[in-house]
Amino acid sequence: MNKDRGTIKWTSLMLPEHIQRLRAWENELHDTPPKEKAEWELEALHQTIQQAYELQMPITFTLYKQGTWQTTTGVITTIDVNKKHLLLETDTIVKAIPFITIQEAEVDD
Repeated sequence: MNKDRGTIKWTSLMLPEHIQRLRAWENELHDTPPKEKAEWELEALHQTIQQAYELQMPITFTLYKQGTWQTTTGVITTIDVNKKHLLLETDTIVKAIPFITIQEAEVDD
């Protein structure tokens, strides 16, 4: 008797139509546009960015650009309010990130 520790190999039981629909569903999840942020969410985002800038701590941004979600990590070198972007220094390059594309920010400890 073949024992595989009580797990069932679901991939062998799935039809090609199921796999195709699951992949389409996963793509739909990644293509969902961001929701409008409330005032308190924008304030919390601003405070997180300001804290990371003042303390020169690494920060991870979740960005929404041209229908795709991206994640980037680095240290904020400049915040330019007039041009409405900030400069993020990553391991290899310095990126200009427009404020409007920032959806989430998390300070890395």
